[in-house]
Amino acid sequence: MPKTRIKRRRTIRRYMTISTVCKVYQLRPQTLLTYERRGLIGREIVILEDGRKAILYGERDLRRLRMIRSLTRDLGVNLAGAEVILHLLDRFEDY
Repeated sequence: MPKTRIKRRRTIRRYMTISTVCKVYQLRPQTLLTYERRGLIGREIVILEDGRKAILYGERDLRRLRMIRSLTRDLGVNLAGAEVILHLLDRFEDY
């Protein structure tokens, strides 16, 4: 009987900088700031080895950006509607 190997998965968290997010999602930095102000996405500020600060967006925020983009560009939902939808989805995730 062959041995069963158990693979342990390492959790790799993906982050993107502002410039990369803007390029990939075709957004302006001001748009990201608007989404942050409305509480639709978050960001992490990290200190790099050389002392500079970098703003990074994590996997959850990147998923939310894809959702916002899909709602607004593909489905024609305005930002207020996308905000309501995202907050409803957040409430369902809590259950």
